[in-house]
Amino acid sequence: MTKRDKHAAIRAFSQQYKQAKRKSKSELLNRLVVTTGYSRKHLIEILPNLPKVPKRKRRIQHSVYLQIAKTLRILWAVSNYACGQRLKPVIPNLSATIDRLLVHDRKRINLKGRSRTKPGSLLKHQIPIKMWTDWDRARPGFVEVDSVHHCGVSLFGDYLFTLNAVDVATGWNECCAHLGKSEYRTTEALEIIKKRLPFPLLGIDFDCGGEFVNWHFLRYCNRNHITYTRARETIKNDQNYVEQQNYSVVRRFVGYQRLDTQEQLEILNNLYKLLSDYQNFFQPVMKLKEKVRDGTKRILS
Repeated sequence: MTKRDKHAAIRAFSQQYKQAKRKSKSELLNRLVVTTGYSRKHLIEILPNLPKVPKRKRRIQHSVYLQIAKTLRILWAVSNYACGQRLKPVIPNLSATIDRLLVHDRKRINLKGRSRTKPGSLLKHQIPIKMWTDWDRARPGFVEVDSVHHCGVSLFGDYLFTLNAVDVATGWNECCAHLGKSEYRTTEALEIIKKRLPFPLLGIDFDCGGEFVNWHFLRYCNRNHITYTRARETIKNDQNYVEQQNYSVVRRFVGYQRLDTQEQLEILNNLYKLLSDYQNFFQPVMKLKEKVRDGTKRILS
């Protein structure tokens, strides 16, 4: 029996000992002598005065990484709020530690908007479906495209859109803003992006939005010998390359407010020209090498 167990037994019988008569006290002492191994004299001393339970001192250990947290936040902001794995090549530290220290700051700026995409029925069933697993990730030129709405809280009237394009093989990202969601404006924006790419545009993959699913867009792709495919409806993972850039590039720099003037259009396109150099030449790109299954877990590397 440990010392803690002995004291627990004494505390359990303390009140009974105080209220018992002389004969009962003697019998109780005999049982406790056998149980605890203490002498009768010692038990007579401690039974009326219970042994104090020592309070456990909680050890507070301050993280040695807190002293670099302030500097780390500055580096994180300069790197466009990159995750720990992308920030790791910039600062010699563990990526898990980086993400752990920045978890509260990341939640503070994690704003979300609602999708405004409406599926187009015209031509939809005549356009081949292509999932992200079907892409040739070794050959540049096959891009995913998507439209980002800058309508704020109201869909009324004309407002700006951003055509966002991401190359599957290289991660090269280009954006172009246009006023209104017409077929002509969307095609015009794609032509501007096509001229900026450092490689020929070979194929595009898009969601089921009406700005892409139309005859005008189809004729443009056929005329320029561009492969024309769409993602499965309501399956967002089919557009995973461009969906993540919709937030990390467009929303992070432009936000969710309403933009609907010609002046704002010019400012936004000037911003995208600068972002093109910043994102494509100064930001690291993470690519999945392989997936290994270990029981019920999947390990990505």
